[in-house]
Amino acid sequence: MKAADRAKQPSAPVGQTALGDPDAPVALTPDTVPAGCYWWTDPDGDLCLMPGCMARVQDPEAECTCDKLGLRLRRAEEQLRARREAETYASTWWDALTEAVRAHPAAADILADARRLAGR
Repeated sequence: MKAADRAKQPSAPVGQTALGDPDAPVALTPDTVPAGCYWWTDPDGDLCLMPGCMARVQDPEAECTCDKLGLRLRRAEEQLRARREAETYASTWWDALTEAVRAHPAAADILADARRLAGR
């Protein structure tokens, strides 16, 4: 695709940051090189893929496996969900254990021994 053809193409929607694709390669300067795979046009007007992941190094038509921001967000949200579940489980277990100790006839001795072991 030559520069004249690209000039006729619509730009990315407002608010959307695209890393470029074969139909709308990204304009690059040394200060704006994106992380991951991106399409760019060399000075002769040839369309080029700059692979950022091994999948596309081996096959330019492969699905990009770069660690994109959206993927990192989903991964962080999953970790947060897992930690919240673990905290809920631990809190439930702690509350049940506390109630069991308090209901025990030797609760005062058990709590005193726990404080001693904890160094309090």
